Amino acid sequence: MRIMAADKAEYPLKRAETVQTGYVGTGNEYRPAGTVTGQLSPVSDRFTVEMYGDRAASMYSLISNTETDIRKNDRVTLTDGDYTVISVMRYQTHITATLERSGSYGGS
Repeated sequence: MRIMAADKAEYPLKRAETVQTGYVGTGNEYRPAGTVTGQLSPVSDRFTVEMYGDRAASMYSLISNTETDIRKNDRVTLTDGDYTVISVMRYQTHITATLERSGSYGGS
């Protein structure tokens, strides 16, 4: 699948690193891991909307090239904040990552 250059944009990518917390145990700290280039669109396919319900209102699909290094639980920074990668589907011609607004659940 070829993505038209006019539809592509570059977004900052963050990856979780496990660090010791000041209390007990470990936690995730998100650090810059480069950028990801692709086509961003609101989630609108019927399957995803049925699967996630109201949560789909705060979700996007990011379609990028097969060489893109994006993983589940990475974070992509958009203009209105960070979005967590909740799924990555790899096809022969492209990768589709589903992003959900970090910290949101049930449309809130």
